[in-house]
Amino acid sequence: MELFEEGRETISPLAYRVRPTTLEEFVGQAKELAEGRPLRKMIESGDLHSFLISGPPGSGKTTIAAIASKERKSISISATTEHIKDVKKILESITKEKNFSRITQVVVVDEIQHFTRREQDAFLESVERGDIILIALTTENPSFYINSALLSRLSIFIFQKLSNEEIRQIILNAIKEDKYLKDCSINDNALELITEASDGDARRALNILEAVVSNSGKKLIDASDVEKFSGKVLTYGKELHYDLISAFIKSMRGSDPDAALYYMYRMIEGGEDPLYVVRRMVRFASEDIGLKDPTALVIANAAKDAFHFVGAPEGYLALAEACVYLAKAPKDNSLYLAENEVRKTIQETGSLAIPKKLLNPVTKLMEERGYGKDYKYPHNYEGHIVENEAYLPGEIKNKKFLKE
Repeated sequence: MELFEEGRETISPLAYRVRPTTLEEFVGQAKELAEGRPLRKMIESGDLHSFLISGPPGSGKTTIAAIASKERKSISISATTEHIKDVKKILESITKEKNFSRITQVVVVDEIQHFTRREQDAFLESVERGDIILIALTTENPSFYINSALLSRLSIFIFQKLSNEEIRQIILNAIKEDKYLKDCSINDNALELITEASDGDARRALNILEAVVSNSGKKLIDASDVEKFSGKVLTYGKELHYDLISAFIKSMRGSDPDAALYYMYRMIEGGEDPLYVVRRMVRFASEDIGLKDPTALVIANAAKDAFHFVGAPEGYLALAEACVYLAKAPKDNSLYLAENEVRKTIQETGSLAIPKKLLNPVTKLMEERGYGKDYKYPHNYEGHIVENEAYLPGEIKNKKFLKE
């Protein structure tokens, strides 16, 4: 097949060639783009105001931004490549131009989370004055990365990972509509493989399709062609970082070693720092197991030391061993509850006086003032315990922090 031979150097990627230009062509995000929903109404009416779209890669954020701004003067900025000082110059130029024109320019900022919260202040005044319509795009949870003052001035729309059915439709649409693919077809097995490999990312699905067609030299694409170019890709951003560690901890707490192992390796395969994972296990050993099995803390620390010594990937097995041990260990959070209660009591009662009998009379004056008086040495008593002796300050002498 001679696909892509003519003008090879100038052909745009498939994902760009088949990008929808209207809402009718767009596939996915049925919830946010349903009839009567704010985002759809804003795009259809052309009455734009600043907004942000958060969603995973390949979910349609850039496409919707392009559809929303296509009838307006606009500029696109990538926070991954642009320096904020250059962005400020662009905004200053737009502001000056606005003084002589009634046109409000659209500024699309892709991956805005790559600008720090402080750098994002550069957009605040322009948005507030109405000098620009900002369309901010991010793959991260905006609560974690977006300047709260800026966020409060934007409408927020959340895009979801595309479903398998939506990915399949996008692939079939591409084969039908793209002039370089019009003579191609794909069987169901190949279609399913590309769908699975894309993991809900339309751009990745189209990239795989293009690579397969370009390199197979065949008009009918089957599963064997796809297998050479596909493979699962794990996404791992800020929000998923918190979601996975939460699932990991809760699985260990629920004594499910299989789930705990799964979430641990999801984090590791996604690029998480293994030492972050083992730090959470050390904390878990004290918080959720505690004195029920003190060896758990030893095991967790040993896993940390083993990983330092062996390194990746062999050291992952030491983490797995600790993970399974912690998941199977008996659980008890009384130590964690005691810690919370102690700290709360200290905050509420302040610096209570220590009983004088517990103080060492290191000088004659201190002895005269009663330091150490009436202290009873436990080793002089049966069982090395002084019955009914109080060691806490008088105001809380009967307080019980550790519920055993």
